[in-house]
Amino acid sequence: MFKKKIFKTIFKYAIPNVISMWIFTLYTMIDGVFISRFVGSTALAGVNLALPLINFIFSISIMIGVGSSTLIAIKFGENRYDDGNKIFTLATFLNLFLGIFISVIILLNIDRVINILGANKSQEVYRYVKEYLTVIVFFSVFYMSGYAFEIYIKIDGKPSYPAICVLVGGLTNLFLDYVFVVIFHYGVTGAAIATGISQVASCTMLLLYITLKAKYVKFMKLNKINFEKISKIFKTGFSEFLTEVSSGILILIYNLVILKKIGVLGVSIFGTVSYITSFITMTMIGFSQGIQPVISYYLGKKNYKNLKEILKISIIFLGVLGIFCFVFVSLFSEYIGKIFFREQDMILYVKRVLKIYSLSYLLIGINIFVSAYFTAIKKVIYSALITFPRGILFNSILLLILPNIFGNKVIWIVSFLSEVLTIFICIYLLKKIKREGILNWYEKKKFKGKCSFKSSPSCINNLQKFRGER
Repeated sequence: MFKKKIFKTIFKYAIPNVISMWIFTLYTMIDGVFISRFVGSTALAGVNLALPLINFIFSISIMIGVGSSTLIAIKFGENRYDDGNKIFTLATFLNLFLGIFISVIILLNIDRVINILGANKSQEVYRYVKEYLTVIVFFSVFYMSGYAFEIYIKIDGKPSYPAICVLVGGLTNLFLDYVFVVIFHYGVTGAAIATGISQVASCTMLLLYITLKAKYVKFMKLNKINFEKISKIFKTGFSEFLTEVSSGILILIYNLVILKKIGVLGVSIFGTVSYITSFITMTMIGFSQGIQPVISYYLGKKNYKNLKEILKISIIFLGVLGIFCFVFVSLFSEYIGKIFFREQDMILYVKRVLKIYSLSYLLIGINIFVSAYFTAIKKVIYSALITFPRGILFNSILLLILPNIFGNKVIWIVSFLSEVLTIFICIYLLKKIKREGILNWYEKKKFKGKCSFKSSPSCINNLQKFRGER
C-alpha cells in the first residue's frame, strides 16, 4: 500500500514534466525536420552549431528554476509560505534580468560567438548559424522564464497544467514552421521566428495561471535584493546547471571534432543524432526534475522513508526505460533517418551511427536521476561530482584521444563509455550516503540513545511523536 502511494506520487509529478520536456525538445526537432527537408543539410548543420548556445541559455534557467524551487518546496514543507514566495519573486526577477542581459551580450558579439561555436565567415554554414541565432536570442527571456514557471506551478499542486501550456506552444511551433518555412520560404529565419513565438505563447499562459489561479505561489513585495538568497539559489541549482550545460558543451565538442575529422556532412548527421538523444535525455531529465520538488518537500517534512522509496523505484524505472529506448532506437534507426533526410546515403549513415550511439541510453537515465536526487536532498557537491565528469571531463578526454588511435568511427561510442564511467561514480556515492546514514542524520541527532522499557515516559512520547511525523 505504501509503495503504491509513493509510486502514484512519483508519476503524478514526473509524467507531466516528461511530457513538457518532450514538447520542448520537439521545438528544435521540428525546426530540424523542416530545415533539413525544405532548406538543406548545410542549413541543418548551421542550426546544430547554434544549439550549444541555446542550451547554455536554457541551463541558466534550469539553475534558477531548480535551485529556487528546491528552496521553495522545503519552505512550503515547513509551512513557511511567505519565505518561500519571497524566493519565488526574487528568482522570477533574476530570470528576467539575466535573460535581457545575456541577449544583449550575445547580439553585440554575434560574430565572435559564432566563431566559438565552430563556424567562420568563409564557410556557407556561417550564414545559417547567424540567421538562426540573431532571431532566437530575442526570445531568451521567454525561454528562461517559461521553464521556471512550469516548476513553480508544480509546487503549487498543478503538475498537469504546465504540460498543457507547453503542448499549446508545441502545436503553435509546428503550425508556424509550416507557414514560415514551407509556404513563405523564410528558411532558417522562419524556423527561429516560429520557435520564438511559440515560447511567448506558452510562457504567457504559465504566467497568467500564477497571477490569477495559484493557491500557494504568490508574488510578494521585495524591499531589497537579497544576494545571500541569490547565492543559495545558484548553489542549489548549480549541479542541474552543470547537467544541462554539459550536454551543450558536449554538443559543441562533438561539433568541433566532427567538423575537423569528417566535415559539414558529419555535423548534419550528428545534428540528427542530437535531436533523438535530446529527446531521450529530456525524458530522463523531465522525470528527475519533475519529482525534485516532491523529494525536497519530504526532506522538509523529514520523511526519510519516502525519500528512500523514491530513490529505489526511480532507479528501477529509469533502468528499464533506458533498455526500452536503446532497443526502440536501434530497431527504427533507418526510419528515423528517413524523417530527416531524403538521400539514401544520408539515411544509411544515420542508421549506422544511431545503432552505436544508442548504447548510451542504457545508463543515461540512472546517472541523471542520481545527480538530481543529490541536489534535492541538498548534497550539491555529490551531484556535481556526477555531472561534471559525465558531461564534460570523460567525453572531452575520450574524444581527443580515441579517434587518433582507433579512427573516426569510435567517435560515436564515446558517449556510451562516458556513461559507463559515470555509473561507477553514482554507485560509489550512493554507497557512501548509505554508510554515513545521511538521510537519517536528523534522527540520529535528535535521539542519540535508545528508549527502552525503563526509559522515562517523556522519552517514549517524544520518540513516538517523531516517528509520527514520518
